[in-house]
Amino acid sequence: MTHDFIINTENVNEYKYRILTDGIDFEQYLRNPVVLYLHERDSYKNKGTEVIGRCIKLFVQDKKLIATIEFDENEPFSKKIADKVAGGFIRMASMYADVIAASSEPELVIEGQLYETVTKCKLVEISIVPIGGNDDALKLSKNDGQVKLNKLNVKNEDMADLKTIALALGKAADASESVILDTITGVKLAAETAEKKVIELQAQIQGINTTSATTLVEKAVKLGLIPETLKASQIKAFDGDFEGQTVILTKLIADKEAANTQAGSVDKIKEVVLNGKATVSAGTTDGQETFDYLQKHDAVKLSKIREDEPAKYAELAKAYQAGVRHKA
Repeated sequence: MTHDFIINTENVNEYKYRILTDGIDFEQYLRNPVVLYLHERDSYKNKGTEVIGRCIKLFVQDKKLIATIEFDENEPFSKKIADKVAGGFIRMASMYADVIAASSEPELVIEGQLYETVTKCKLVEISIVPIGGNDDALKLSKNDGQVKLNKLNVKNEDMADLKTIALALGKAADASESVILDTITGVKLAAETAEKKVIELQAQIQGINTTSATTLVEKAVKLGLIPETLKASQIKAFDGDFEGQTVILTKLIADKEAANTQAGSVDKIKEVVLNGKATVSAGTTDGQETFDYLQKHDAVKLSKIREDEPAKYAELAKAYQAGVRHKA
């Protein structure tokens, strides 16, 4: 069984460059059309298992390079990959090529492209891959080394945007893309840190507010301003308007406490007055207890005075002998 794979299109790949299909030289490749897995040549434990198949046909269609691949199903590892392809679990292939020429000509640059266009390259091998760079991932090589394509020097709206961004970040207008990206990363990190701190502070403030609200509401309940059954809902009301609820409840509590204080003072004065009258009427002359009253109305107390306070008892008796009597 054979399978057709798209090896290359002329779209911009994920590495921000593209390859012209007409510039791919595969004449030499067809003399040794090996198919590998993940571009691996010498890493498998058993030598000889690197090659999992062969390309039996290469053709161009709508600027796409398409390969017809046959797997070596007599070899266990190759059979495993073939089964995954047949089952639709692996659907991509990638080519490994030597770059011969690249161009930065504006007419060859399309939207999204950041690096030169590869105009000529020599196909070395094709690999089955789980994920390609752009339906046709290309691994570039030259003289057994990595080829680095030049970045396009195109003055367009994108460059103008980069200049604007650089200036907005406080950088020089000609700041490199890496500098801009590093600065943006730093700003993003600082913003995330600040946001986290704000959330923590908000939680702390909410805790303090809840404690304060609870204290005020409990005091209002104690003073009889709020029924115990409405305590929870009154505390909840602080979530919507903490400042307003605080002002209102603080004023109500202060007024109630002032009223209680005033009422307490009146009651105290009344008590003193009533107690004073009671003392006089209960056996005092000019505020003093008399032997006469105690003898008639509180003999028990008089007896106790005689036992515990003999000096006071003697004074009361002496005053009685001198004619001091209770005044009704």
